[in-house]
Amino acid sequence: MAGLENQLTEEKSVVTASTKARRSTAQRKWRAKNRLVKSQLNVMARTITHEGLAEVAQVFGLTGKAEAVAFCAYVVREMNQKGERDAATYLYLDALKAGFKRNRDIFSP
Repeated sequence: MAGLENQLTEEKSVVTASTKARRSTAQRKWRAKNRLVKSQLNVMARTITHEGLAEVAQVFGLTGKAEAVAFCAYVVREMNQKGERDAATYLYLDALKAGFKRNRDIFSP
C-alpha cells in the first residue's frame, strides 16, 4: 500500500513539474512579446477599494478589477482634459480631489 502511495505521489510531482514548465515557458513568451506595452501592477488596497473596483467593473460591463483600474485612469485623464476647456468639469474634478484628500485615510492602504 505504501508503494502505491509513493508511486501516486511521484506521478503527481511529475505532472506538476511538467505543468509548471509549460506555464513558465508560456509566461516567458508572453512577457517577451508584451514587454514594451504591458507591465504588471500589484497594489495593496483596502477592501473598500476592491469593492469599488468590482462595482465599477459590473456597472460598466468590464471584465474585472484590472480593467476597472484602467477605465478609472482613462476617465480621470479625460475629465482632466475636458476640465481645461470647461469650468464646470474643472470644478467637479477639483471637488472630487478635495474630497479624496479629506478622506485619504479611508481609501489609502
